[in-house]
Order: sequence, then structure tokens, then C-alpha cells
Amino acid sequence: MNPDVPRDGSVPTGKRVAAGDDAAAAAAQPRNAEAQRRVYARTAAGETELAARERPLSGSARRLLMLIDGRRTVGLLSNFVRTGELDALLAELVDQQLIVATGVADPPDEQGRLARQQAEQASLLAARRQLDRLFEREFGTAGHVWDARVADCVNMEVLRRVLREVVDVIYYRHGEAAARRIVAAVRPIFELRHPD
Repeated sequence: MNPDVPRDGSVPTGKRVAAGDDAAAAAAQPRNAEAQRRVYARTAAGETELAARERPLSGSARRLLMLIDGRRTVGLLSNFVRTGELDALLAELVDQQLIVATGVADPPDEQGRLARQQAEQASLLAARRQLDRLFEREFGTAGHVWDARVADCVNMEVLRRVLREVVDVIYYRHGEAAARRIVAAVRPIFELRHPD
């Protein structure tokens, strides 16, 4: 057991911790406000794995490993994986000693939080305009449901999740070609910078 990692799996602000049983447990715990601010960094083994691709990692785990940079919080990383996958993927990467928890980011101040919220709402409105009637144009009346789901999205995270879902459904109902067209159309939404 690592004496630098508290038994409850929390990581003190700014304190560096080593990978171990407690770090894996921390990665698998439900995320509260502090856990959302937890930061992970790649280990030397993680850097080597990115270059060599020697371990049998899933595509999702490999993508997450690429995104972990020692600055992004768990809350931001959750935007890049499917709902419910993040905890298991983090635990897998910690277990394989490819990443390590490095600390907890400071909570945002109120002015910064309001600025990020305004920036996210502006991004959401721009994304909605860009996607306006996309699914109706592509699939006729069958696309109305997806256009309505996009219009109902309350933030960028929800919008990205709806778009992931629609790509999956279109792939299974209309085939790979239709899914590729939708992916090409919605890719800019995923590339919009997340306000951090």
C-alpha cells in the first residue's frame, strides 16, 4: 500500500501520488465534485504504450490514454467517452500502470464559472444552428425525432451524447455509409473547444 495515497481514495490538492491499489480504487469510485476535478497523467509506461501499441487495450482505453495529459480533469475527460465507461477505463489504465493520479484541480471561481457557462451556451447555440434539420434532410420524416432531441439538449455534454447515440442508431438502421455521412456532419461539434 502506498502511504502517500489516502485510504478513502481521495487525492489531496496538488499532491502527487503513485499508482497502486488505492489509485485504482479511486478511479473506479463514483465521481463527486472533488473526483470530477481529479487529474491523471501518463506514466513512462503510458508514453511507451502510445508509441509502441504493444498492449491489448480497447479502442476507448487507447483514446482515453491519448487524451490524458496531466492537465485535463476527469470532468473534462468524461466528454470524450460514452456514458458510464469512464470509471472502468480509468481503472483499467491505472491497473496497467499507464496513468497515475497527480492531484486535484482547484475549484473554479464564480466569475470563471459564469464565463465558462456563457461560452458553453454560445457553443450550444452555434451547434444547434449548424445541426438545424440535418437529420430531416438526411432521413426525411424519420429524422424529426433526432432533430427534436438535438433541439432539447441543455448543454454541450448532453448534445455530444445524443450525437453519439444517433450515430450508433443510424449505423444499425441505415448502414455504414449513412453513419459516415452523419459523422462527417457532426464532427465539428465534437471538435468545438470545451470551455475550461
